[in-house]
Amino acid sequence: MRKWLTAGGLAVLIAVASFAIYAVANEAKPKARAAPQADAGQSASIVATVGETNITKDELYEAMLRQVGAQTLQEMVIRRLADEQAAAKGLTVGVEELEAGMDNMRGSFASEADFQSYLSSVGLDEAGFASQIKMQLQIGKLFASELKVTDEQVAQFYALNEASFHHPAQVRLSHILVKTEDQAKELYGELAKGADFAKLAAEFSADVATREAGGDLGYLSAGQTAPELEQAAGQLKTGAYSKPVKSAYGYHLLKVTDRKPASTETADQAKDRIVELIRQQRLNELVPQWLAGFTASGEVTVRIPNPNPGAYTEGAAGMDGADAKATGTP
Repeated sequence: MRKWLTAGGLAVLIAVASFAIYAVANEAKPKARAAPQADAGQSASIVATVGETNITKDELYEAMLRQVGAQTLQEMVIRRLADEQAAAKGLTVGVEELEAGMDNMRGSFASEADFQSYLSSVGLDEAGFASQIKMQLQIGKLFASELKVTDEQVAQFYALNEASFHHPAQVRLSHILVKTEDQAKELYGELAKGADFAKLAAEFSADVATREAGGDLGYLSAGQTAPELEQAAGQLKTGAYSKPVKSAYGYHLLKVTDRKPASTETADQAKDRIVELIRQQRLNELVPQWLAGFTASGEVTVRIPNPNPGAYTEGAAGMDGADAKATGTP
């Protein structure tokens, strides 16, 4: 349900940069080794015990390093480098600019529930989200002269991707999910008496991802939800709610809050998003080169070898392809 060009673009950038910085670091220092081990007392620190065996902090660190260490380190390096380079060039991100960037990112999701689900999936809280947006804005300023997009380029992109601008009919759906049919019938009775659907969802729904947003599932096209829910929603008028509907997850009460007919977006309507996509594609090329340059000069030094090089060369390509697919459909 994400619109194209969300923070997924940053994930691609970091994955590609991870490969770039490690490639340069490993070329410059082929015999690099991990930093010296901590003293015996720290090394033996136990974080968990399973039967008669222990799991130490060192083991935990090594496991985390293999799984997410390279990408996490590179994101930290990019943040620090963006801060330093922006400060050196007198480029600042004001409070209002940051808030606008955050609002724009939130608005790129179909619903607040989708946005919160994204934050959860990438392990970000509000402070981390703000930091991420600040870094994106700083990098945009650092490369501003290389990110200009002409009307001709926008027109060419639209012509090459015209089918992506045809949008199917959509329904905006909210739901209350409960475990038993009896509870669903009880809540249906409350709705019949005039109870507020969103308030009941916030109090009783078992769907933790949507209940705080009043059960809002966002806009859905055909095939994006369970067939039984899609069928029930298709029979509802806007503003109406359903009787209990059974699915593999339990029992649902559905409410249609809006409908959008099928439409085709013009090049003018899509221009702003096309510009941002082209800019992101350019950044995915420029930032790894920028980071690799600082690594080669010694201003950025990586003191641990890439723990899982295959994952990041493949991951960069895989994430790039996934993002291109996700962002290619406005």
